[in-house]
Amino acid sequence: MKKPSRIALAWEKLAGPHEAANFHDFVTFFASRALSILDPEERKSFMEAEIRRALDLGRVEIMVRPEGAERFTSESTRVRGTIGRVLGILDGSGESFLTESVAQKLGVSAILRGMQATYAFPIRQRGIVLGLLLVDSSPRDSLGPGLERIVTALCEQIALVLENSNLLKSRLELQHTIAAQAHMVQLGEMTARIAHEIKNPLSSIKTIVQVMQEDPELYHKYGPDLGLICSEVDRLAATVAQLLSFARPTEEQQESVRLFETAGSVINFLQHDIQRSGITIENEIPAELSTVPGTTATFREIFLNLLLNAMQAADDRTTAIRLAAWEGVLEDGSEGFVLLVVEDDGPGVPEPIRERVFTPFFTTRQRGTGLGLSIVKRNIEHLGGRITLESPVRDGRGARFLMHLPLDRI
Repeated sequence: MKKPSRIALAWEKLAGPHEAANFHDFVTFFASRALSILDPEERKSFMEAEIRRALDLGRVEIMVRPEGAERFTSESTRVRGTIGRVLGILDGSGESFLTESVAQKLGVSAILRGMQATYAFPIRQRGIVLGLLLVDSSPRDSLGPGLERIVTALCEQIALVLENSNLLKSRLELQHTIAAQAHMVQLGEMTARIAHEIKNPLSSIKTIVQVMQEDPELYHKYGPDLGLICSEVDRLAATVAQLLSFARPTEEQQESVRLFETAGSVINFLQHDIQRSGITIENEIPAELSTVPGTTATFREIFLNLLLNAMQAADDRTTAIRLAAWEGVLEDGSEGFVLLVVEDDGPGVPEPIRERVFTPFFTTRQRGTGLGLSIVKRNIEHLGGRITLESPVRDGRGARFLMHLPLDRI
């Protein structure tokens, strides 16, 4: 005979065998229906509504601990910080969950009030905290021992749903990644063929033009035209190189990268363009900043694309591009990170196109490929980081790219 679950025993003790059977049916429906919902927010809303209805509670909120690149957002930082504070209180007091009476005794009632809850139950799976179940027990003054056992047992069901949902999400992401990689392989092969067909004639054209420039008579007669041809050949070559970079798979072998030195080498490489533009580039990244995982080539590509993007978007009022970085720690203390910032005082990015700047092949320039920022985003995410854009920065102008990067663990 199958052994009754903890939740069934708790409900039978509270309401009797008949109600326990009904509640067992509810739990079965609750778990199976929740697992069938793929959208995380819709799944969370469903579980909250069902628990609130089944137990006649004033308010229920499932606070899920953010993972992945999203953990660096300001909202995720707040959530992780809140979960960390509640767990710290529980660990210090030896309580299994936080109640109003315990919070008052410990002088931390403001935390529960801030969460609009009278209870906070940890959601754990094999010792790993996945989040909190926040409950407002109204219209009751408190849940009482029976319902507290029920909610504690429900947290186990929520943990199973969250874990299985994470596994499903990982599987879908893996399938998407495999499909995307297959597409990129096809794109890479096509791009390589196109690049081969374009690069060879471009090399021949440039060689012929350079030979003509060395002839004094031809240079005197056609100098400006030859210079224009050379610059256009260089532009086309750069476009081909960017296409190849977009199609090329990201590098897997990682090393420890120093951002100050890598940024400095890119600034030196762009000196001619910088002087011609009249824009100042300020490298304020601390030389002693901790290293980040990746490759020097990857970060050179990131800096190069961001700096070129800022320089190409500049207008007559643009004066400076600033690079800065500093270390931080997530609010729950679980992980350190480096925040890398590239900021300019240019015209900024209009709101209608702000959400599209990282889309491949999207550009507002006649001669742009629309790949620079999408390559930056792909590289940052491949490194386990996250990139966001803020614009305007001040006085209605400027653009600021913020990149959260994991610290080097080597």
